[in-house]
Amino acid sequence: MIVYEDIDMRDIFDELKTVIPQHYEELCVTKEFELDPDWDMFARCAEAGLLRTFTVRDDAELIGYMIFFIKPHPHYRTCKTAFDDLYYLKPEYRKGRIGIRMFQYAEKVLKANGINRIVMGTKVHLDNSKLFGYLGYRLTDKVFTKLL
Repeated sequence: MIVYEDIDMRDIFDELKTVIPQHYEELCVTKEFELDPDWDMFARCAEAGLLRTFTVRDDAELIGYMIFFIKPHPHYRTCKTAFDDLYYLKPEYRKGRIGIRMFQYAEKVLKANGINRIVMGTKVHLDNSKLFGYLGYRLTDKVFTKLL
């Protein structure tokens, strides 16, 4: 049974530590740096109400998650914005509507909690632009990175 949940990230740190390495292997574009999440920073942000985490489970198994940092947009103080940090769904669950429903669930909860805007990104090598278009997002920015 597929279940979507709005959860405190601190409650699933141990589970995330088992799934995030799969996420890193598939999506990371800066493997020059080893995976080393700042769990203390995430805990402080969750404690301060600056972090929202959504999960999707198949029975008890964590199969996907979305993590957002919540704050007013730096250019629009009255625009409470959810900035994506991570979103992931295990590859074997990407057929069908589980991923779409995960996004829709998160959007519904965020809106009910006063969020005005969501800012999402996608990797170039695993481009989710079609998904975002289907969900009503507009392409507004391109991001470039450079290692120094």
